[in-house]
Amino acid sequence: MRLEGQVAIVTGGGGGIGKATCLAFAREGADIVIPEVNMANAAAAAAEIMALGRKCQVIETDVADGDSVREMIQETLDLFGRIDILVNNAGIFSYTRIEACTEAEWDRMMAVNLKGPFLCSQAVMETMKAQRSGRIINLGSLAGQVGGLVASAPYSASKAGVMCLTKSLALALGGYGITVNSIAPGVAATEMTKNHPDMIDKIPLGRVADASEVATTILFLASEEGRYVTGATLDVNGGIRMA
Repeated sequence: MRLEGQVAIVTGGGGGIGKATCLAFAREGADIVIPEVNMANAAAAAAEIMALGRKCQVIETDVADGDSVREMIQETLDLFGRIDILVNNAGIFSYTRIEACTEAEWDRMMAVNLKGPFLCSQAVMETMKAQRSGRIINLGSLAGQVGGLVASAPYSASKAGVMCLTKSLALALGGYGITVNSIAPGVAATEMTKNHPDMIDKIPLGRVADASEVATTILFLASEEGRYVTGATLDVNGGIRMA
C-alpha cells in the first residue's frame, strides 16, 4: 500500500473529486480527515472509508475562517499525531455572468476557493516542516488557465490564484522535503455539460472525466512516486487544452 500509516486531510471530501480522493487514499492505507460544511455528505463518505478498514474523522470546518481551520488542524493532530497529506479540494462554483457578478459573490468565491487553500496550507506547514516531509495538492481548474466562458469570472480568477499560490508554496517549502502541486481538471460530468453538450465535442478523448480519474492523479502526487514533482500543475482534461 502506497500510503500505509499516513494521515490525509481532504477538504470538502464529502462528495465529487474530494470523496473519490478520500476513497483512493483509504484503499492505499491512509487514515482520512474530512473537513466539511455538508456534514451529511461527509458522514456518508466516512462510512465508506471505514468500511475499507481505515479510520476517518469528520470535522465541521469553514476553510475561509482562520480560527476554524486552525482548530481543525489541531484536532487532527490530537487524534492522529501527524499530518502527511493535505488536499485543498473544497470550493464553490457559479455560472454568473461578469455583468451580473456582485461584490459579495466575488468576495465569497475568493474566500473559499483561494483564501481557503492558503489558510489550510499555512496551518499545516509547521507540522510538515517538523516532520521534514509532506504533500500538499491544490485543486486548480481549466477555467483558471483559459478564463471562464461558462464558469464565472470570480471562479476562474480564484483558480488561477490557486495555481500561482501552489508555486509560491513549493518554493517556500521545498527545502523541508514538502512538495506542493496542483491539478487542473477540465470538463466534468455536471449540470454544466448537460446544459452545454457541445463542450464534449471539443475534448479529444470524446468524453468528460470521472471523479476517480482525477483522484488517481492526486494519488500519484501524494505518493512516493511523485516525490520529485513540485510546483507543477498537472492537466487532467482529456486533451481539451494542450500547452
